[in-house]
Amino acid sequence: MPARFLPGLRTFLTGTLLLTGPALLAQAGGEATVTGTVLDPAGARPVPYVAVTLERTPGGEAVQSAATNDKGEFSFEHVPFGQFQVGYAPVGADRQHTAAFALDAGHRTQALGKLLLTAEPVVKMQSVEVASSRSTFYNSIDRKVYDVGRDLQSTTGSASNLLQNVPSVDVDIEGNVSLRGDSNVLILIDGKTSTLMGANRAAVLEQMPADSIDRIEVITNPSAKYKPDGTAGIINITLKKKREPGYSGSLRVSVGNDRRYNAGLTANYNPGKYNVFGSYNIRQDDRVRTGDERRSHLDPASNTFLGTTQHTYERSRPLSHIAQAGVDYTPSDKDKLGASFSYNHRSFFRTGDQTNRTLDATGAVNGSYDRLRTDPEYQQDVELKGNYQHTFGEDHELNIDVKHGVSVEQENNHYANVYQLPVAPTSYDTTRITPHEHDTELSAEYTRPLPKDVRLESGYSFEDDKLDIDHYGASFDPVSNSWITDPVVTNRFVYESAIHAFYGTYGRPFGAFGVLAGLRVEETTINTNQATAGLRDRNQYARAYPSLHLKYDLSDVHELQLNYSHRIHRPEGDDLNPYPEYQDPFNLRAGNPHLVPEEIHSIEAGYQYKKGATNYLATVYYRYQYHGFTDVTRYVNSTTLLTTKENLANSTSGGLEATATTELGGKLSLNTSANVYYNVIDASNLGFGGNRSTYAWTAKLNASYHATKTDLIQFNTNYSARRLTAQGYRLPNFVANIGFKHDLADKKTSLLFTLSDIFDSMHERTLIDTPILHDEITRRRSARVAYIGVIYNFGKGGKKKGKDDTLPFDNGN
Repeated sequence: MPARFLPGLRTFLTGTLLLTGPALLAQAGGEATVTGTVLDPAGARPVPYVAVTLERTPGGEAVQSAATNDKGEFSFEHVPFGQFQVGYAPVGADRQHTAAFALDAGHRTQALGKLLLTAEPVVKMQSVEVASSRSTFYNSIDRKVYDVGRDLQSTTGSASNLLQNVPSVDVDIEGNVSLRGDSNVLILIDGKTSTLMGANRAAVLEQMPADSIDRIEVITNPSAKYKPDGTAGIINITLKKKREPGYSGSLRVSVGNDRRYNAGLTANYNPGKYNVFGSYNIRQDDRVRTGDERRSHLDPASNTFLGTTQHTYERSRPLSHIAQAGVDYTPSDKDKLGASFSYNHRSFFRTGDQTNRTLDATGAVNGSYDRLRTDPEYQQDVELKGNYQHTFGEDHELNIDVKHGVSVEQENNHYANVYQLPVAPTSYDTTRITPHEHDTELSAEYTRPLPKDVRLESGYSFEDDKLDIDHYGASFDPVSNSWITDPVVTNRFVYESAIHAFYGTYGRPFGAFGVLAGLRVEETTINTNQATAGLRDRNQYARAYPSLHLKYDLSDVHELQLNYSHRIHRPEGDDLNPYPEYQDPFNLRAGNPHLVPEEIHSIEAGYQYKKGATNYLATVYYRYQYHGFTDVTRYVNSTTLLTTKENLANSTSGGLEATATTELGGKLSLNTSANVYYNVIDASNLGFGGNRSTYAWTAKLNASYHATKTDLIQFNTNYSARRLTAQGYRLPNFVANIGFKHDLADKKTSLLFTLSDIFDSMHERTLIDTPILHDEITRRRSARVAYIGVIYNFGKGGKKKGKDDTLPFDNGN
């Protein structure tokens, strides 16, 4: 590892040891042990993956959290003396509690024996759910599950803010999500694709309330059951679902600096055979973006370096609405019907001022003008879903889902160009970009258990997607006093894709050994039509995507894993349209009609130690990628750069990822993670010489301190080191946040305060450094965003004190 990375890595690891060391020492001096076994309602078989919490009485403060193992067993060790009870619940069921018991010098061991569930749980091999504090995660055979808090009480943050605290996940300054440094991530909602997670997913994640999320699953090597899209893997966002009889809901309101506010209402009514649910959220943001760019390039005519500088200031106030409504109907014990409607609308008025300068070989300014921008913009997504489930027997079921979504967007830019050097009359131009997208998806999944705990799953899915993008450009002619259509900018591009997929998976335990193997076969047809230029293209291909997941339980607390997957990233419509966008005359972007899908083979091995509230996970991974997408920037004239996507020859990366979670005395919860990796890029096919390689690393720390039974303080930090690109680097960035929450005596109301980007350190710096081009770009967003908020739970199922220990911070998105 290069020496320049060692000081920062040493500092992070030292801090982690200082924070986690006392917790481990404290555990060594614990006083008592609590054990038990959770069985099905008949008491005939153990139930794995049931969330179990050790709680103080009275008050219900969570001391430790765990999940039952394959034998239904759980244990809490090194428990301090006091009065306790144990709460336990499977997925989708009400929490049950044992009778209170005392731990003292005469009762150092409390064996609770067999605990029977009052309702039959549903536990899927590929979906492990853990109800615990945010600092606890669970590593199942094919995914890492991060419980971001049942009864999550934070009102100020968005899903984008929450994702920043999840190990392996990064969110850049514009809200784009990446996994282990790869931005090609498939994001699912409740295990399914969603229209909301389409082209505008960054904006939707920035407005989706964090308190609607139950848990986040990170699946770096998904099984063949899932779509192979997303070379980095899958992030599955599981939303909270309340299905208790009667009614329940919550109301939340928060206000922030710079006239920010957000509010939401969630309600659920379940009288018996049917369940009606709905939610509405409104969010008013204030977005300030600044950018500075300084570049120089070699002029072949004079053999000297000429330069340009650019400073950009933009501000907008997005107003967002997200609404959802649905109903579930259970006509019999074996049949269930459901339908839901989702709506997202986001509108804002953007203003911008861009100062452009050109420099001669001596650095003197020889050209200067300001480009002023106004942009009324809106985005709208509508999605309809229907589903049917038939249960033949225990874990033997058929699921049919259908989804149709429509997305509409309009960006209506108006520009005024004010010239200072040389002096010239102000000119005016406009561009309007209007994409319309329709997507339909149909899927059928069949699951059947067989003897010896064998589980078979098979399915078929069909996806149909059509994207129609209309680009219009015009300039104002002062002579005729009219707008003249610009044929260079104006164009229409249509993208259509159809995918048929079949898959099958086989899962089985062999004692302490478990296997999950699968194969997915897809046929893809893509048609593109650049209607303005009369260019049509058709690409049809079939691919097989195998997956394999192995795990071995060395003991109740030690586990080994090994897994493999093959995945793909298909170009989207914007990636293939060769017409440039002319929003910034110095920086043009265009698609590449010759772009082919990128593919990746990924393998990783992991070790997990889990005992009580302590969990350590170490993963070694290797990824081989070919035809990978990368941005390539080239000069088209003396002042203008054109950026397009190109296919790399190949790239490889490998690394070590470590995560640690522990608790200290029931008061302090610590969650730390670090990812150190080595990346090699072969860009020789693009004319950039041989291989380029570098080390990089990221680190995160989340500390939650329960000062009292009703007061929580949280601090978290994220750091990303320098990353490699085809032509240069993305430089390091760092952010720190802090928050406070107080629960009122009614146990239904909470007050919150959060402050994000405490040190005003969040920025994005990129560098292009080639023999003929040097370009430095720095972008910043709103810093030190403060919020105060209140949340009130009503109806059945009000929250319990001590259950929430996460505050997702708003970083000005």
